[in-house]
Amino acid sequence: MNLENDLRRALHRESPAPGFAGRVIQRIERDERPARPVWWRAAAASVTLAAILGGYAVHEAAERRRGERAREEVLRAMSIASEKVRIARQEVRQIGSH
Repeated sequence: MNLENDLRRALHRESPAPGFAGRVIQRIERDERPARPVWWRAAAASVTLAAILGGYAVHEAAERRRGERAREEVLRAMSIASEKVRIARQEVRQIGSH
């Protein structure tokens, strides 16, 4: 096989099929018409956005509650530790005064 001959055969000029120009013009005219608004796409996008934002708000509220609970636990632990230190100091003072 000769590459030049193969290319010549593959790239030889052909006349378009009858009605080709008319079909092209119809397609161009059809594609140039203004697209009618598709309200359901806007509605679906709005619902999706609302769901995402709602989910994010729920997530943020849960995170805030977890943070507040952790803060309360830390404060309770510090209070218990402070009381234990106070008791230990008191006992040390009592031992030192004897």
